[in-house]
Amino acid sequence: MLVVPDQLKQKFFSVSFQDWIFLNLCFHERVQDRGTTWSSLFGLIAWRIWKNRNLFIFQNISWDAMEVVKVSSCWARQYETYIVVGDSGFAASGGVIQDFNGKWIMGSTRFLGVCSPFEAELWGILDGILILLNKGYRRAIIMTDNLEVAQNLEDLDLEDSGITVLSRTQQILRSEGEWKIKHIARDLNLIADRLAKLGLNWKTSLQVLNQVPKEVKDLLQADSINNWLMNL
Repeated sequence: MLVVPDQLKQKFFSVSFQDWIFLNLCFHERVQDRGTTWSSLFGLIAWRIWKNRNLFIFQNISWDAMEVVKVSSCWARQYETYIVVGDSGFAASGGVIQDFNGKWIMGSTRFLGVCSPFEAELWGILDGILILLNKGYRRAIIMTDNLEVAQNLEDLDLEDSGITVLSRTQQILRSEGEWKIKHIARDLNLIADRLAKLGLNWKTSLQVLNQVPKEVKDLLQADSINNWLMNL
């Protein structure tokens, strides 16, 4: 359940609309258990409500309040990571392909330049799918910690969003192979996150990594141990 920070409760329902907007957008304290600041979360919830209204009017699609909060929380965490990692405003994608035991098959990273976290996540997924198809794999579980990305890829009947990388990914999911989309917690996606950070440092186009980079070996080892424990 989302709770307004204690410091804002007294004024949250009493100030003018303009003051209310500034009050919340200028309150940068972190929200407990959300992994983000209130200002980021508030701004994204407000935007998501506006977008939800447009979806209802033009596409007859409606999200409930909990979906709005969950997606906004996910975006807020992604946004803040994006800003911290890329002070210049640049982004990179990263992805890892593993077998069911967590063993490394290959990874990828791509420097994207100026790009939103939503699109960066999609680029990582698209690159992974194309690599799999090129290697002869046509079935896989695609895991992402971005809830909105997962929802957009699960519902392939949505109208064209106008986002090229999303449209291309949806087209491939519809026409080639068998894919299952799974939303996971962010702490289960640390290898892909580390690879994306490597992409920011390397500033190169798509890099397919057949060998495990030394920078992710510790995470891969921990991931393998977790998989082993889960199978006991």
